[in-house]
Amino acid sequence: MRTFAVVIALAAAVSSFACSAEAGHGADHTATPTTPTVTATTPAGPLGNVLSEAEVLRQTLADDRTDTLATSAARLDAEASALAAAAPATAGSEGLSTATKALVAATTQPVIDLKTVRLAYGELQKVLVGIIAADASLQAGRSLFECPMARGYQRWVQVSPKMANPYMGKRMLECGSTIAGWKVAG
Repeated sequence: MRTFAVVIALAAAVSSFACSAEAGHGADHTATPTTPTVTATTPAGPLGNVLSEAEVLRQTLADDRTDTLATSAARLDAEASALAAAAPATAGSEGLSTATKALVAATTQPVIDLKTVRLAYGELQKVLVGIIAADASLQAGRSLFECPMARGYQRWVQVSPKMANPYMGKRMLECGSTIAGWKVAG
């Protein structure tokens, strides 16, 4: 039994080291940024509402909470529909609707599986990163991160420069690295 406990502790240490070594090359992700904090530009209307609700959803997943996931996903889906109706030519609006519907499906199961929700959330992030990459005015005040250990799409957007990984939640909240250029690849 004691050998088993040592193996578990060693596996956890290796996993934690692998994340920091791969993602940040040993960098200290808890350091306070030296540049002043910039407030994110959130446009009025459906696109701004989508970006705001996506941030609420990210915080919920980073906290490993399931209590408000279905409500957030439903609001996000409604705003994506409103965006598609108001501005059908917006880059990514068709993919946004598909991603939000998958997220709603994942969050309305009798038992919410965070792994499934996080995979659907990743597809949403892929679309949002594309929308933000196409509009430089949306990039100010937003940070793009990537976690090499996440399943599915590994990047996410957040308004705080302090990393809070929605794919790993509390068990590895600071797993990942900052991505300098806004591009969907990853």
